[in-house]
Amino acid sequence: MIAKRSNESAVSPVVGVMLMLVVTIVIAAVVSAFAGGLSTGTSKEPQMTITAKFSNSAGMTITHQGGDSVNTLSTHFIVTPSTDFGTYQNLHWTINSSVISVDTSSGYLPWNVPGYYSNQLARTFQAGETANISVNDLNQVQPATYGDTSGGGDLTMPDGRSTDAFDTFTGFMYPTSIGEQFQLQLVDNSGKTIAQTTVTIQP
Repeated sequence: MIAKRSNESAVSPVVGVMLMLVVTIVIAAVVSAFAGGLSTGTSKEPQMTITAKFSNSAGMTITHQGGDSVNTLSTHFIVTPSTDFGTYQNLHWTINSSVISVDTSSGYLPWNVPGYYSNQLARTFQAGETANISVNDLNQVQPATYGDTSGGGDLTMPDGRSTDAFDTFTGFMYPTSIGEQFQLQLVDNSGKTIAQTTVTIQP
């Protein structure tokens, strides 16, 4: 009886090709994931820590406690009443950026004023710096948006600027609001939050 021998000479090359394909695919996946991680890292959103004080008699200060520097030309502050104001915590105001000044190494410069050249503005808000709103401009923390004359809001100041700051229900400068709190957010122009803090209204 003659034993038959099977021809396995073609199996080894096929297995080798398959192994090379698998290795190539794995390497491509690793390189792709690594490249994706790098691209994500370069577009990281800025993050920072801020604190703020709001006083009806002394104005408002916002301090950059640490983190990334931000571009003042593409960011703005938003205020939102807390639950201290009852059902009004769904409202919010964008602070008038032209009344905010940043204490820079070159002196006080505006946060952003339409029509100004960039070299006339702060341009950046860096760690250790403080942004200020004078007591005379404090009403522009809540420019007229939601107020109405029946509720005591939507008032026009002697200088012609409108405000909700004295609204009997939502105004931060209305006497009964002392001791209540609001949220302050720094956001970019796309609406992404960069920093936020809770502020207590002081006399």
